[in-house]
Parts: sequence; C-alpha cells; structure tokens
Amino acid sequence: MTDFRKIMWLYKIVSLFILVVFGAFSCNQVQQEKLQPNIVFIFIDDMGWKDVGFMGAEYYETPNIDKLAESGMIFTQAYANAPNCAPTRASLLCGQYTPRHGVFTVARSDRGDPKDRRLVPIENSRTVSLDHILISEALKPAGYRSAAIGKWNVGNSPEEQGFDLGFPGTGFQGHFNSEGDYLADHLTDRAVDFIKENNPEKTGSPFFLYLSHYAVHTPIEAKESIIAKYKDKQGVGCHQDQTYAAMIESVDQSVARVNSILEELGLSENTLVIFFSDNGGHGTYTCQKPLRGGKGMLYEGGIREPMFAYWPGKIKAGSISEEPVISTDFYPTFLELAGLEKTEEYVLDGVSILPLLKGERTVNRDALFWHFPVYLDSYEGMRDESRDTKFRTRPVSVIRKGDWKLLQFHEEWELDGGRENILTNNAVEVYNLAEDIGETNNLASVQIDKRNELLNDLIKWQNEIDAPIPQEMNPKYESND
Repeated sequence: MTDFRKIMWLYKIVSLFILVVFGAFSCNQVQQEKLQPNIVFIFIDDMGWKDVGFMGAEYYETPNIDKLAESGMIFTQAYANAPNCAPTRASLLCGQYTPRHGVFTVARSDRGDPKDRRLVPIENSRTVSLDHILISEALKPAGYRSAAIGKWNVGNSPEEQGFDLGFPGTGFQGHFNSEGDYLADHLTDRAVDFIKENNPEKTGSPFFLYLSHYAVHTPIEAKESIIAKYKDKQGVGCHQDQTYAAMIESVDQSVARVNSILEELGLSENTLVIFFSDNGGHGTYTCQKPLRGGKGMLYEGGIREPMFAYWPGKIKAGSISEEPVISTDFYPTFLELAGLEKTEEYVLDGVSILPLLKGERTVNRDALFWHFPVYLDSYEGMRDESRDTKFRTRPVSVIRKGDWKLLQFHEEWELDGGRENILTNNAVEVYNLAEDIGETNNLASVQIDKRNELLNDLIKWQNEIDAPIPQEMNPKYESND
C-alpha cells in the first residue's frame, strides 16, 4: 500500500470515528432535549375543590378546563400545604414544609381578638429567604427559561429567586385597571407572549411558566359580559354567586388561550400542563360539600384542591389518580422531568409524582403533614364549619396517613393536659376519610390504637423537622368560663 493510500485509509478511519462519536453525541443531545419538557403551571387563587366541572360543579362553567382535565389525569386527593395562599406558595416554590421556611400564614400570625387567643402564636415570616433554592433556580442547570407571571406573595422578587422574568400585573385596583382591562386577561396576554418569545424551536431551551392568577380571590369582580350569562341561570346548592361564577369562567378562558398557543406552536406534545389551586374556596361565595370547611381551615375543604395534569401522548387520557399528593411534590417532579438530581445539601419534603403520571398507582409515601401554629379569625359563611365561631382555625398540626387523618390542636394540647387528658380535653380529632369524607365523626376516643399511631408519627415528625410549637400562655386571653 502506497503512503498516499495509507494516509487516505487513516483519514477515512478517523473521519468515520468522528462521525460515529459526534453523531452519537448529537443524537443523545437531541434525545435529551426531547426528555426535557416545557412546564406550564397554572395556579389559581382560592379556587375550591368543587369549583370546576371536572370535580362535579354544576353551576360554574369550565368547558376548557374540563376538556384538558378529561384528556389528561385528574387528581381527586390533591392537597395544598396550607389553608391560605402565602405558605402554600412558599412550600410549592421551595419544595419544603412550612417549618423549614417559616412562612406559616398571610400577614400577622395573631389574627382575631387577643382576648380569644389562649396561646401566643409563632411569629410569621412574610419572605422566603434567599438561601432557599426555588424551583426556578433548580431548573437552570437544565437550561430552562422561566417566568413568574401574576401573584407572588413570598417576598423578595421573582428575579432575585432565579426567574428570568417577573410580571406581577401592577396597576390594577382589584381585578380591573383604569382602562377597564381585566387582570386575568392581562396576565394571560403576558403568558402567551412569554411562550411565543421562548419557543424552544427558536431558543433551543425548554421553558417553565408559573402563571399565578389573582382570580378567584376577593374582591369578587368579573366582566359584565360574563356575569350577564348567569343572571338567568339557577344556582345549585351553595353555588349561587353570579360574579364568582363569571370569575371562574374568565380563568377557564385563560386556560384555553394558553393551551391554544401551545397547540399553535406545536409544543403540546412536549409540554406538561398542571392546573392547581393554593387553598380552599372562600366560604362566603362558594362551598366544597361534601368536604367540611373552606379557606383558612385544615379540614378537607380548606386544603384539598382541584388538580389535573395534561400532556398529550405521555399521560393517558381519561386517567384518574386517587393517590394523595401535595404541593411540595411539584418541585421533585419537575427536577426529574428535567433530568436533574436532588442534592443532599438542600432538603426536599415532597416526592416526584412522575410515576403517577406514567400510570403507576402509588408513590409509596407513608404520610403527609401540615403545621399551622397561628390563628385565623372567622368570617361569614364558615362559622358553622369550624370548631368554634371565632376562628377558622386555631394553632394546629395535621397528619394524613392512608385513609386516616389526625388534627392536633395546640391550645388544648399545651394548656389542658395533652396526652394525659386526651380523652377529655378535645385536643385531638381523628377521621377516616374513606368512610367520612365530611369529617363529621371524630373517632379519637374510639380508634385508640390508630389515634396513638398517628399522634406518635406526627410528634416524631415535629421533632425531626424542628417545628415550632406555640406554648406560651397569652396574657391578654379572657376565659369565658
């Protein structure tokens, strides 16, 4: 073989090697990009478990939401991390239970009349400190572009916490601005723009959209053109408010517009859409029956949420998950979707629900926990659903394990003898949710073994997570005895 032929032979071998290696790399890269879906998280404020058609609402009209829900997976036992907005948002965004970030409630922790509070509540933080790694920051190593559009309510700013875009929707008084624009429409406009501007076909990067509506939070305001639809429509049970119904319909239109742009750009098959709410519905305007309670309570109506996941071609249409899930689960789910590993340095309290989205029945979790060491005063519409007429809730911790749920009320536990007087001090309530979804039959004095098991697990969790327990007697309290 001549020197020339040897050179050409070596050249072909090297060229073939380069083509194989870089071709495989390129193929793997494309495959990896396909494994990184876009994530659209649609977050509604104060929308209750029964406020949408796919959960059985008959008065409210949500055809677009229902269509996506029925084309994806409906979660019947999805929970918020708290009964009001700020702590749920903090837990969702940083992936941790409330004792780890200290956002326990909205504004003050000592709500209500001082003379009615037996304990000094735990001080509340209004800010998730910058040492917490939010979802937006965690997704950056996978190349995600992110936007937080709408309600924030966890302190600092979205940009300080890793979002590329923060758009709060300023300039509105309630749900309208001076030009008559409706806030839900305004936020949806910006969400659609973000999707267009960050189309992965152009940018080469996936995106994470956190669309956090102010609707259907008070003030209850809606567009007159939609309210008119409901003026001649017969209400159903406790679902009667025409303006509230119109607000829900505007949210439905928002979901339709977001999905429409995904379809128009050909992004649907590589985009996971999740629909969720931050707490139960406001009891003055709606109710969650057969669930007990609403916004501000740790009974099911205050923390169980409407939820669906939609991802055509990936999630089986018409599927239903009965597995209890909670908002801290979204963080590890999104990490797994992005191909990222959890770090040992930053603790996450949720679990990935990706197995459920793929059709598995369970995530094999032992229990869910809530810790709310603060007070929330009562309001019209909920007084007959709570333990007393003065507060939606007093300081309480909760565990759900299997079908069983236990609530530990700290006033009675700390001041009335705790475990020693458990049969008489009303410190603990126990319910079997499979048999009593309305939490009407307290089994604390009947199911002794189950009560003790749940209570021991809850106290163990409190100790492990260093949950602050209110213990100091309030000097301003006035007993009615």
